[in-house]
Order: sequence, then C-alpha cells, then structure tokens
Amino acid sequence: MSRLALALSLAVTAAVVGPPDRADACGNTVRRLVDSGQEYVQKAELLLAKGQHRKAVSTIREAFGDKALAADMKGPGAHLHGRAQRILALAVARSGGDITIGMDLGGAPQSRKDAAIAWAVLALRLQAGDQPSPAQTAELAEALARQTSGRAEAHDLLKGLGDGDLMPTAHGWALLAELSKERGDVETSKRAVERCVKMHARGVKCDVTEQA
Repeated sequence: MSRLALALSLAVTAAVVGPPDRADACGNTVRRLVDSGQEYVQKAELLLAKGQHRKAVSTIREAFGDKALAADMKGPGAHLHGRAQRILALAVARSGGDITIGMDLGGAPQSRKDAAIAWAVLALRLQAGDQPSPAQTAELAEALARQTSGRAEAHDLLKGLGDGDLMPTAHGWALLAELSKERGDVETSKRAVERCVKMHARGVKCDVTEQA
C-alpha cells in the first residue's frame, strides 16, 4: 500500500529533480534544452508505436529522469513534459506494469506493478481533464483496464467511442473487443475485432477468440 501512496504522491508533485526544464537565466539555454527534449520525445513516441515499450521508457528516462513523473510542469517545456509523461503512462498500461519507470513504480513484484498502473491511470486522467479528446479517452481506458476496479469504466468509455465512430486507435478497438466479450456482448466484440483488423496496426492483437 505504501508504494501505491508513493505513486499517487508522485503524480501530484511537480518538484521532482530532472534534466530538461532546469531554470536558467539564459533563454537560449532553455530553448536548447527544449529542442533536445523534443528529439527524445519524438524517438520515444516512435518506439511506443512499434510496441518497444522498454526502449521508449529508457529514452524518456534518459532525457527527463524522474521529472517526467511530476504532474503539473510550467514554462516552455510544459507541453513536451506532457507528451513524455503520456509515453510513460501508456508504456505502463500496455506492458501491464512490467517496466520500471521510476522509484518503486513498475517491475516484477505485483505491488510495484499495481503502483505503476495506479500512477498511469491518475496521470492520464489528469491529462484528459474535463473535456478529453477521443485519443485521451481511449488512452485512459487502456490504463483503467489494467485495474480490476477500472474495467467497467474502461468498457463504458470505449463503448461510447465505438458507438460514436470516434475510436482513434486499434488498441482501443482491441480492448473494446476484449471487454465486450467479458460481458457477453458478442456483437460489439465481433465488430470491434473487425474494425481493429482494418487499421493494420503493428503489434496490436485484434483477435480475442483465444482469450479467457
């Protein structure tokens, strides 16, 4: 439980020490740091899209350290920080918490996995805000689905996107297929699989027929 508390405290603490947004009197130095961070984030986004979650996390950690775990960054690097945090949260969700992202967050022990997933849910929920985009909604659902207590909400979020023809990713369709199957909604599950397959997304398993 202490690790879960740590995960939540990390998500609402902005004073974590780490590289790119270090205060500097010289605006040019800040700009160079932001530009450098941009390169790391773009690389990590590509790695995440390819399903290389561990490499994506390592890339973000190399550039941001623990600072990427903080919730509310200010200044010229705020948007970049949000993108970096999103990558960590999705890597956690898609790996089931297997990847270490920071202090006592992620890894082999179940308690560390639970803490990392709790952090990912909170981070993505904060990023989504009160009026989330379809992409933010789908990504939050991915993290929620990793918690037993969050699967019903994840289903409802994805079902709403699917019914409105707003589902942005194959990951979302695949997860909707899985969650619908759990609820005995064969028609929705079948349709979600079909839509997932049509997106031809690398590394996304659309067929849920063999899942328990």
